[in-house]
Amino acid sequence: MFNLKKFAATVTLGALLIGGTSPTYAASLTEKQKKVQEQQKKNSSEQSRANASIKSREQAISKEQQEINKLDAELQDVINDVAQKKAEIRATEEKIKQLQAQIKKYEAKMKAQEDLMKERMATMQKNGGSSVNWAEFIFGSKNFSDLITRMITAGTIQENDKQIFDEYQATKDKLAKAQAELKSERDSLVKQKEVLEQRQKELDKKMKERAAKIKKLEAEKVKFESKLMSLQEMESTLKAQEKAIQAEIEAQRRAEEEARRAAAAKKQQSANSSSGTATAPVASKPSSGGMFQLPANGRRSQGWGHASGAHGYSFHNGFDIAGPVGTPIYASQTGTVIRAGWGGAYGNHVMIAHVINGQVWTTVYAHMSSVSVSAGQRVSQGQNIGKMGSTGNSTGSHLHFEIHKGGYSYSATSAGNTVNPSSFF
Repeated sequence: MFNLKKFAATVTLGALLIGGTSPTYAASLTEKQKKVQEQQKKNSSEQSRANASIKSREQAISKEQQEINKLDAELQDVINDVAQKKAEIRATEEKIKQLQAQIKKYEAKMKAQEDLMKERMATMQKNGGSSVNWAEFIFGSKNFSDLITRMITAGTIQENDKQIFDEYQATKDKLAKAQAELKSERDSLVKQKEVLEQRQKELDKKMKERAAKIKKLEAEKVKFESKLMSLQEMESTLKAQEKAIQAEIEAQRRAEEEARRAAAAKKQQSANSSSGTATAPVASKPSSGGMFQLPANGRRSQGWGHASGAHGYSFHNGFDIAGPVGTPIYASQTGTVIRAGWGGAYGNHVMIAHVINGQVWTTVYAHMSSVSVSAGQRVSQGQNIGKMGSTGNSTGSHLHFEIHKGGYSYSATSAGNTVNPSSFF
């Protein structure tokens, strides 16, 4: 039977649960949800702005670093140029000293020759029999040198004395040439010093500009590292290069002399053999390979040529061979080591001077994990000189390899005197 009271109670309870105070409670809940959503939206907006600000700051920092990289590239060119100019000035000053010594020697020789010729002319005058008007010759001459010239022109010098006068004239010509060369070298020295002064000012200006930029980054708590090869390192490299080239030339001269003696001995052995004398067999030398050989095994990760400038250079002066740390590196050709050790953006590196058919070449091996040769050491083509690594301005294990036609002369913005290594392999 239907229970009316129970039904009424149920309806009343339902009304209380659904109705009654529920409209106020629902409104309050909706308001809270709305506020939460607004706060979330606000937080999301602030986070987006913060992310945008961080990204913008990172881009600004990256731009600052790229500007410093670009400045470093220009600065390295100036550092190299200043070092080269100083080396040129030293060479000119040395040449001037040599010319001054030569001039003194020629002047002393001419004085001795003049004294001898005066004796000979006095003898010629005493002997008489000459149609020459000596008074006209002597008093009409501007100086002793002019007197000799007038006598030679007049043909008054006896044949047996002619050699003395010819030697004097040859010394006189050498003296004049040396004096003219001395003047030219002194003029050149003045110009070289003017150019050096200008480049030095440019270097100082760029160094101050770089210091200001790095100071700004440091103030913003940004760590920036850039390892340039200093002017002192460049000057040291150029001096070491001169010594290495001379050592290489001398080593080749000795090798050629030994080869000549060996050829003569072989020829003698051949002659002895043909006459019935037994000779011991001579072992042949192993093949030395081509002009240059590949210095390491691995993947070529970057070639020679123009670059973005993001890593501190707008021209890549060599090519890169990527490989595991510790990969062996070999001398690309026989030569004398210029440098071996740490220095600038190269990190651990080796430079080798080569003289091939009279032409000087220089090879560079950079970012090595270790070096196994030393400056002044002579190495053979294919000899191990160290191991691959990622030292200096490097983002991964690889060998940066350069070939210079001539002495080392680096430029971060142009090819300089480098050639494309790929053309040899």
